[in-house]
Amino acid sequence: MAQMLDLASGNENDDGITRELKRRIWWTCFIVDIWSSGGGSLARQLQVGEHQPRLPLEEIAFLELRPGERDLGDAAWKTGIWSHMVRMIELYKEIQDLLRYLVATTQWDENFIENTVHGLAVRLLAFEEKLGLELTFSAENVARHARRGTGRLFTGFHLGYQYYCMVLFYQYLDKSRPSTRNGAAYADRCKLHARRFCDILRTARQWPKAEALHNINAHITIVSSSVLLHNYMFGDASELADTQARLESNLEFMVKLRRYWPSVELVINRLNVFLRSCVSSTSKNTHRFDKWMVKFLQEYSMTLAEKEEEEEPRSPQSQMDAYDDGFSQRNLTMKGVISTYGSDRTVNYGF
Repeated sequence: MAQMLDLASGNENDDGITRELKRRIWWTCFIVDIWSSGGGSLARQLQVGEHQPRLPLEEIAFLELRPGERDLGDAAWKTGIWSHMVRMIELYKEIQDLLRYLVATTQWDENFIENTVHGLAVRLLAFEEKLGLELTFSAENVARHARRGTGRLFTGFHLGYQYYCMVLFYQYLDKSRPSTRNGAAYADRCKLHARRFCDILRTARQWPKAEALHNINAHITIVSSSVLLHNYMFGDASELADTQARLESNLEFMVKLRRYWPSVELVINRLNVFLRSCVSSTSKNTHRFDKWMVKFLQEYSMTLAEKEEEEEPRSPQSQMDAYDDGFSQRNLTMKGVISTYGSDRTVNYGF
């Protein structure tokens, strides 16, 4: 419909508000198109070409537009959260393309993967550093945006950034991947962004006008939780209490979100399936990066099938290594995690 209406081109007879509305609708469709292509395993429909509309105007400036006024010129245009979201979603599109390459290719080119991840990691970091003081995430900025009416947009923007980073680095949680120059650092960054995601949720919940209540955040929350589970199972003992507290916080958010969105039940079921795959795994590689894992990370609108366990022969030495790592306690640890997630009696986790 956006293409049929040619929203990208605009109309010289439209006033400023109408032209800006058309731009915002087009860019919203562009963002939804990219998310939907991953969430439902669909082909993308919208492409950014030579005639793309100008990026959305800064939010308060948009609200101050009046009917009949002329469109703002480029000199008066100011960047805002929505325009940053568009730039960020274009990075996510490239991350999606990388994931599609990984699941479609049987023999991975590690140099290509390493270079691609490095390039995206550098660009994501540069993107964050260029946000400026007013858009950098902090408790003070959450409060300020909540007061000015852009709190939920601000929170959602930062949750999205953490999700894109987690998805980019998630493959390095796979213990069967060959050692690479930056593999350990990327695994640590994945865990860092999972913790930051939890911190953002916690902070935003203190401000009703900043709380992230859109249903897509349920999906991002279970991705964050799966990373936290990895740290809970294989991290240092000193991190267990903090990790469990973060898992509990994520669950509390999911339970609250389900009151508004019944569809969150599907997401909870996806988490159930993930937990069962961890418990039933015959090896300590619970986060093996394969087609099933990509479906878990992206296809939020689809039912997640039970994972088929691949037999991995284990030598006596590997069994001893697992014991030395404390991995023989994995089932006990996972029962504790499941107990944490099942602390609310309204949630049925199928165990």
